[in-house]
Amino acid sequence: RNGRVYTAVVDHTIVVCTDAVIANRERRTFCLAKRATRPMRDLWWIGGRRKKGETPLEGMRRNFKRETGLDLPSERFVFVTMTEYLWQDREQEPQGNGTQTLCHQFVIELTEEELGIARNGLEAREYEPGYGLQEFNRDRLVQEAVHPVIIDVYDTVFPT
Repeated sequence: RNGRVYTAVVDHTIVVCTDAVIANRERRTFCLAKRATRPMRDLWWIGGRRKKGETPLEGMRRNFKRETGLDLPSERFVFVTMTEYLWQDREQEPQGNGTQTLCHQFVIELTEEELGIARNGLEAREYEPGYGLQEFNRDRLVQEAVHPVIIDVYDTVFPT
């Protein structure tokens, strides 16, 4: 019964998330990891669902800590934009039903030490082992054919 209720909720609601892209403003780069779980497989940033009662910043801090091991203060996360996705599949059954996601998009800069901790602390169930966090400039993002929203957020963070 609980599985059917959860399926009905996901089938009929928009999932709200918080995402943070690790950026280096001086080098004009993003650090991305390879997600291993649906629906956001391939190159992506750090994030996850917001829980009921959380502010976007609270959700971002919780997700960032869970996925990288870093517990950073709220003021380090800078809101950038809202992004929305329609996915053809999802991790939860029935996977073929897809999902719709609305995300509060943040940017954060890390020290070299923090970046090392994040690289080593990536949540193993969510990210492909051995890939880590890799640095991407705009040309590499285009070359790797990342999701178009990543290019849009890059252009918002690093306007020409």
